[in-house]
Parts: sequence; structure tokens; C-alpha cells
Amino acid sequence: MRILVVCAVAEEAQAVEAGRSLRHELDILVCGVGPAAAAAATARTIAENSHMGRAYDVVVNAGICGAFTGRAKIGDVLIATDSVHAELGVALPWRFQPIDEIGFGTNRIGCNTVLTVAVEGVRGEILTLASITGSDGQAANLAHRYPDAVGEAMEGFGVATAAQQAGLPFAEIRTVSNFVGDRNVEGWDWGSALKSLTAAVREL
Repeated sequence: MRILVVCAVAEEAQAVEAGRSLRHELDILVCGVGPAAAAAATARTIAENSHMGRAYDVVVNAGICGAFTGRAKIGDVLIATDSVHAELGVALPWRFQPIDEIGFGTNRIGCNTVLTVAVEGVRGEILTLASITGSDGQAANLAHRYPDAVGEAMEGFGVATAAQQAGLPFAEIRTVSNFVGDRNVEGWDWGSALKSLTAAVREL
């Protein structure tokens, strides 16, 4: 099996490399931060490798993330059941209207959970946002809107879109470095999250 693993930054890619298994052929792509960069870089890489006769079988987005308080802990592994673009829709004065409701597509892409069946962790929706949540109020609003969401990150839906349009199975695996909400970086633990990411990739 040939797997494309997409990470936002070099530190995540290094953690994935450390967990590389000899069971599968694995390419690691550093796509940059945000859903647009992720979608463009993933689509380009899938197309280029397909043209070279090195087509992928699977696409995985792997990296660190924030978890919603009470739904996961720092260092936990999160496995997405769905990748959800939490900002794709209409911000009405009284509520957020997902793009699904206005008939212009969907803000949700289901993940192939068979790919991650051997990975131990917390399963649920992982939200994609173009801007990191920076207050407890915003975090509470997101948690209310998406009661099945376990975490938020910035690339999943972009990678999922590229994989879906190429007809490839997609999975998203994240490890928790912080809680969604107030940006008190003193409480973040990148080291634990990256160590967990290495272990999760070994189980993939």
C-alpha cells in the first residue's frame, strides 16, 4: 500500500517519519498551514505522482491539534470520523448556517475508519478552521454547534477535499497539544503531542 501523509509543518513531518513502518510505502508532504494550502499541495502531489506511475492508495492528514475541554486530554490521539469545515457557510446574526443548508455543497467529508482501525484513541469529528479559536467563548460556541467534535485543526478538510476529488480513501489523525480556547501557550505541550503522533503512525 502506498500512503501519502500530509502534515502542515516540518515538526509534524519529523514525528511521522519517526513512526514510519516498513509494512507500507509512505510519502510525507509538508503542505503549509491552512485549508487552502493543504488542498492545493495535496492535489498537486497526488496528480504529479499519478502521472509518474506512482499513484497513491490512501491519503492521511496527520498532525497536532487543539482538543475541546472535557472531550480529550493533552497527549491524546484523536481519530476523525468526519472532517468538518466549521467556517464554511453563512454567519447569520442568530446562528451559523452550514453550506449544506443552502445547497452549495457540504462542509463535511466522512473519513475511512477502516484505515485507522488499529489506532488507539478518541474518535469523533475534527473541525477545520482557517483561523485558530482564540477565546473560551468561541470555543464554547463551536462545542455547542458540533457536539460530536473532539478537536480543531487547520488542514483536514483541505486534504480531505483533494483526496475525495481524486477518488482516494482519506483519514485524519491528530494528537492533542492544547485545549481549544484562550491562547495561553504556556499550557501547550508540543512535545507530548509529537511523541503521541509518532506512536499513532506506528499503529496506522
